[in-house]
Amino acid sequence: MTESVHVPKELELLKQLIGEWNVGIALKMTDGKVVSGCGDMTAVEIPPVGVNSEIETHVEGYEDYYENDLWSFDQLTGKIHLFGVTSEGDAHDHVGNWKDEKTLELKWRGSFEDQELEEHITARWVSKDQFELKEVSYSLGQQRFAIDYVFKRKEGGALALPKP
Repeated sequence: MTESVHVPKELELLKQLIGEWNVGIALKMTDGKVVSGCGDMTAVEIPPVGVNSEIETHVEGYEDYYENDLWSFDQLTGKIHLFGVTSEGDAHDHVGNWKDEKTLELKWRGSFEDQELEEHITARWVSKDQFELKEVSYSLGQQRFAIDYVFKRKEGGALALPKP
């Protein structure tokens, strides 16, 4: 007989990420210039701690970008963590909360090129097959750039595990 383990609601909500996704990207610079791109993301469950996602993107005028993220919920602090490692050598732990069942807000603060830097991420689920993520970067109180991502589930790409 197996013992039933209680999965916190916050962790259960992260499972919405599981699957194969097409990614559309719009990078907005402070001068008003918008650069577009695309990519793919794969997210799998890592029982019982969370979700691991890998994203690979191509944005015009920039080198290809890769990021590996671990999404988890810290029950002691009640916070969601998005720990990411990028192809640019960055490692950031974005921390935040579910605002509601469809909106996740995360923040990171650190330094980049000897300046204070802040990143604000908001992910909103439009449906089970689409979510939108906005990342805004600030330095010295001024917005540096904003990136809008649209994630659409690939056909047949649902990797959600069946309920026991």
